[in-house]
Amino acid sequence: MMKKVMITDEVEPDNTPVNPVTTINELLQLQMDEGNLLHLKKKRIIYSEGKSATCIFYVLKGKVKTSKWNEDGKELITGLFNEGDFLGFQALMDGGRHRETAEVMEEADLVFISREDLQFLFRYNNSFLLDIIKILTRNIADKQEQMLRMAYSSLRKKVGEALLITYEKYNPSGSIEFSLNISRCNLAALAGVAKESLIRTLSDMRDEHIIDIQDGKIIILDHHKLERIIYNDDLRNGNA
Repeated sequence: MMKKVMITDEVEPDNTPVNPVTTINELLQLQMDEGNLLHLKKKRIIYSEGKSATCIFYVLKGKVKTSKWNEDGKELITGLFNEGDFLGFQALMDGGRHRETAEVMEEADLVFISREDLQFLFRYNNSFLLDIIKILTRNIADKQEQMLRMAYSSLRKKVGEALLITYEKYNPSGSIEFSLNISRCNLAALAGVAKESLIRTLSDMRDEHIIDIQDGKIIILDHHKLERIIYNDDLRNGNA
């Protein structure tokens, strides 16, 4: 009599690591739980142009700028960041060096996420990778648009653009008569103009009741006129 033999397929154990997070918010919370936090004072450098990129940063609190310096020592601000923004993405994704310097404008709390943590998440979570790509793409598009406008605009439009960028970045709720607490040096660097030219243009805009200046702060009085400086005819030509 033939003996019955039970044949079964061997199943290889699944050694795939368990991904502890599935969303960006979960990742941020995990990083904070692990103590990956920085508290930096105003004017502290987060990373410098030319340095190797080892992590990205998320702004929990405060204001940060990225900028480049030309051979003449003139600064051009390439980006403004505040609560809810990431920075340092492009260099990290390229696997290379930072192309700009990041500096704290207003006392900031930052979460840092290492290259290794991101690579792990990219490998085992496709949806997370897509979220990161969307953020990176948006950041690059914003910078390209800013640079294009600054390169081909008149002095007046460059200053108007810098005011509008700052207004929209730090006043997402669209509050009326919002005041900009930003230094003239930083505003000139954002506009890509000399500080003296910026001050003269701000004075003209104040005379036209587009802005007001009180205690060093710039108050946007007429947001629509500011937009028309950028997108339509120059108001000084009688098109108000």
